[in-house]
Amino acid sequence: MPFKSGFVNIIGKPNVGKSTLINAMVGEKVSIVTPKVQTTRQRIMGILNSEDYQIVFSDTPGIMKPRYLLQESMMKYVSAALEDADIVLYMVEATESPADHEDFADRLSRLEVPLFLVINKADLTEQPKLEALIRDWEAKFPQAAVIAISALHTFNLQKLLDKIIDHLPEHPPYYPHEMYTDKSERFLVSETVREKIFTQFRQEIPYSIEVNVIEFKEEEAIIRIEGEIIVNRQSQKPIVIGNKGEALKRVGTAARKELEEVFNKKVFLKLFVKVRENWREKPVFLKNFGYDV
Repeated sequence: MPFKSGFVNIIGKPNVGKSTLINAMVGEKVSIVTPKVQTTRQRIMGILNSEDYQIVFSDTPGIMKPRYLLQESMMKYVSAALEDADIVLYMVEATESPADHEDFADRLSRLEVPLFLVINKADLTEQPKLEALIRDWEAKFPQAAVIAISALHTFNLQKLLDKIIDHLPEHPPYYPHEMYTDKSERFLVSETVREKIFTQFRQEIPYSIEVNVIEFKEEEAIIRIEGEIIVNRQSQKPIVIGNKGEALKRVGTAARKELEEVFNKKVFLKLFVKVRENWREKPVFLKNFGYDV
């Protein structure tokens, strides 16, 4: 049986469940997940390996109209994912109709690779409504394979996986068998800290921060990590630190506990808060943080 391998890129609006899906498919936490929109900022690959195939899933930022340079960079990842995909998974929610996606329909209709229209959160609607919705999407995109799933509850994920495998091209593996993501350990640390900031703070703060790992030193019994939490304005620094450092301590403790599970080793995590005024609009900062500008 010939080996199959390909890039399966997941695209959709913010908060439709793209990161939850890639984590469920790969069986590892490769993308952070929060209830807030715009959690994913970069393109993150999760790799599913088998004796017969390798699927390189790609998580992407949610589709939006950019308001500043950081968001423009985020949308470049979406465009790139449309261009280099072997299969495109376009995710929508079970509460949405094709009319809610007219602004992206033309780009989807022009795809030259297999398109899967994935209706997520199928558990949130009744079966007759779901069946009617599937027919609506099939009418809108007759070239697409339409499938309803629940990424959170793993409903129909095996069916989706089987369909993906059927459409994979024959190709040698792109990555070593032991890899499950293309991201470095430093990136995983920065994303873990950023996830905890999303869960600890409300309103603008999570969207105004970036996390930069300045030291990652692995010793025999412990991993020592230092990181900078970058804020967009001076007024945000005391909010992130909190009264007597309590807010920063909560973030650090939550991140450290998760990282110890990820690395299966004791972790010492030291976090600082620094101000980089208006960093989301400055190419030099965005480049330093790994964004494509």
